[in-house]
Amino acid sequence: VKILQLVGNLDLRGTQAVEQNVLKLCEGYRPQLLLDLSATDMVVSLGIRLLLQAIKTASAHGGRVLLLNPSPAVSTALEFSGLAPFIARGKESEVAAGMAKRES
Repeated sequence: VKILQLVGNLDLRGTQAVEQNVLKLCEGYRPQLLLDLSATDMVVSLGIRLLLQAIKTASAHGGRVLLLNPSPAVSTALEFSGLAPFIARGKESEVAAGMAKRES
């Protein structure tokens, strides 16, 4: 399981800064990516598009992406966007262990 913490905002600038890295982590054989959103303050439509693209790319390769511990504001935006099934809450190590267990 790969873990990436996104810090700041997933606005135009923030999304452009992380897009290539996030999507690269979603390629390969059965990628398992945990995106830690606990330090992400805001997400706009472009950021939601990136998260959705990451989820779809990983799924197409037999993998999975989970969005860890988003703030209440970010969580609301994700839920309104239909991404609630991909939100995980809890300790990073426990969620990652659960993802790894599911993979085997």
